[in-house]
Amino acid sequence: MSRDGKIRRVSLVRMLGFCAVVAILFSNCALAQNAAGYTWSNAYTGGGGGYIPNIIFNPSQRNLLYVRTDIGGAYRWNSSTNLWVPLMDWVSWDNWNMLGVESLATDPVNPQNLYIMAGLYTNSFTTQNGTLLISHDQGNTFTQVPMPFKAGGNMPARNMGERLAIDPNDNSILFFAARSGNGLWESTNSGLTWSKVTSFPQPGTYAVVPGDVYQGDIIGPAWVIFDPRTGSSGKPTQTIYVGVAQPDGPNIFVSINGGATWSAVAGQLTCSLTGTQSSGTASCTNGASWTVSPCPW
Repeated sequence: MSRDGKIRRVSLVRMLGFCAVVAILFSNCALAQNAAGYTWSNAYTGGGGGYIPNIIFNPSQRNLLYVRTDIGGAYRWNSSTNLWVPLMDWVSWDNWNMLGVESLATDPVNPQNLYIMAGLYTNSFTTQNGTLLISHDQGNTFTQVPMPFKAGGNMPARNMGERLAIDPNDNSILFFAARSGNGLWESTNSGLTWSKVTSFPQPGTYAVVPGDVYQGDIIGPAWVIFDPRTGSSGKPTQTIYVGVAQPDGPNIFVSINGGATWSAVAGQLTCSLTGTQSSGTASCTNGASWTVSPCPW
C-alpha cells in the first residue's frame, strides 16, 4: 500500500472510531438539522408508528429500498405507486414482540432475498426471543427462524447501524451483532441456523443506565460491515468490521480471515467516558471531547 493510501486508511479509521463514540452519546436524542435549499415534509407510510431508525437500499436493484421501524414492522418502497408497502401486517397479537425490527438486510447478490431480525425488547418487558424472518420474494412471504436470544428493535441505541449483514460475495453467509452480552453470531446457510463467533473479543459491557429496567441492558456490538473487495463471487469476504457500543477503549474490530479471528483496528481513537450517556463527557486520544446535556424531553 502506498504512503498516501496508508494515511487515508488511518484517517478513516480514526474518523470511524470517533463517530462511533459520538453515536453512542447521542443515540437517545433526536437531532434536528436545517439543510439550506431543501424542503422537507412528512413521508406517508400508511401505518407503522414510533421511530424509523434506518432506510436500507439494495445496492444491486434500483428503487429497491426498505425502512425499519422500532415498533411498527418494516416497509418496502413501491416506486410505481410512490407508496410504502407494509410487510408485517400479518403479525398477530400473540406475537406482538415481532413488530419491533432490530435490523434489516437486503441481499446484494439476489435482491429477492430479505432478512429481518424481529423483536421489540431484550429486557423483562417480554419473554419472547428474537425471530429471524426470511423472505425470498422481497417480503411478500416469510419463513420464521427462532433465535436463541432476544432482539431489541425498541431498545436504546437502535439507530447506531445495521446489526444484520449479508456477505456481498457469498450470500449464504450472514452475521448478526447481538445485544445483552450475547456477542457476534454467524450463519453459513442463509440464516436457517446460527452459531456464536466465539473468537470475537468484545461482546460489550456498556449500558446507558446500569440497573435500569429499560436502559440497563448491554448494547454490545451494533453494526457489521463487509469489505467486498476482499472476496469474489462465490468466495467469502475476508475483511469484516464490527462496531461495538463501548465508549471506553477500542470499539471497532476487524477480521481479515472471514471471521475466524479478530483484533481491534489499529490507529483508531480511544476514548474515556465520564458520567453517563445522557449527561456525560467523552474525551478522546486526539484531544477532542464531547459533552452531552440531558435531552429536553
